Amino acid sequence: MTRLKQQVADEARQQAQPTVRRNSQAPPRASSAPKSFTPEAIVHRLCDVMPEQLEWLWQDRIPLGKLTLLAGDPGLGKSFVTMDMAARVSRGAVWPDDSTKRQPIGSVVIFNCEDGLADTIRPRLDRANADVTKIIAVEGITVFDVETGEARQRGFTLAHHLPQLEKVVRELTDCRLIVIDPISGFLGDTDSHKNADVRALLSPLKELAEKHHAAVLMVTHLAKGTGGKSIYRSMGSLAFTAAARAAWHVTKDPDDPIRRLILPAKMNLAPDPTGLAYRIEDGGVHWEADPVRMTADDVLARELHQHADGHGSERQEAEAWIREYLADGPRESKVLQTDAREHGITTATLRRALKNVCGKPHKTSMDGPWIRSLPGQRDGFN
Repeated sequence: MTRLKQQVADEARQQAQPTVRRNSQAPPRASSAPKSFTPEAIVHRLCDVMPEQLEWLWQDRIPLGKLTLLAGDPGLGKSFVTMDMAARVSRGAVWPDDSTKRQPIGSVVIFNCEDGLADTIRPRLDRANADVTKIIAVEGITVFDVETGEARQRGFTLAHHLPQLEKVVRELTDCRLIVIDPISGFLGDTDSHKNADVRALLSPLKELAEKHHAAVLMVTHLAKGTGGKSIYRSMGSLAFTAAARAAWHVTKDPDDPIRRLILPAKMNLAPDPTGLAYRIEDGGVHWEADPVRMTADDVLARELHQHADGHGSERQEAEAWIREYLADGPRESKVLQTDAREHGITTATLRRALKNVCGKPHKTSMDGPWIRSLPGQRDGFN
């Protein structure tokens, strides 16, 4: 490699590793800490903390500077809803439940790894009358390939590329909404079922939202076998719901399968929010003005009540959760049991469901841990 090419490669590697300083008072990170350095707690005396008024992107539904979760089964129009929200933010339009109060115009950043920009996202935004000059879609990042000496594209992951996202948000100056649809598509190698890993991933995202006063809307699917509470229904670790200050579930109306409901599953910042109803017609979202006075738990309880055998339905849901949990490969029995408890599955129900789905536990080696796997997975272990 020539000297000039080596210099270009060195400069590219340095530029590809930007950092985000989380505390403006913290010193720059050194290559190695001095031997006399002792870690200390970062504390704030509360008399020095200036109270701030909580602000909302969508009053009592989506807070600014916080994480919000939107969960629902495929095919219910979640992406239509997020594009409708993006369109309203881009032109400062009113929200469906308040036709009198226009909102500040703001920019929107979209992450979407399932729909095409040209044939799906742009047409939906156009039908929602969006100002597309205010909407940015992030498709990936560029990295420098030392072998070829050229830049190439790779997928965006929350674990490694938040500095690049912060640069985009900072340059927009008026970003009010970041949509990540679905959140599972941008986890990289993070295990979505491990609470500690998910918390570590979402913590800097939460800091970014607070720093730039933008609402972050994380979209996810619903898991089937997760007990009788809606907060356990979001796919993956419970840490997604725990990190969100608001969680909303999209579901079909039990009495009208064409009508969709957005119902509260969790709200830490406003008292007793109501739900909303909408229909997908003519390629767009048509909202109903009247509130829906149901919660996600109400609909879930109704679904469970429709099963003749309540215990049987709990076992069936646990079996569905196990199949989804093990879809990517075998896991240790102890880890599976811990995650099942966190998702509201009782030990007795889990035992019965495991017997039906997996049979007996087994080992990959004499000294290895007991593992659980789906039929045909025993040759591999993740």
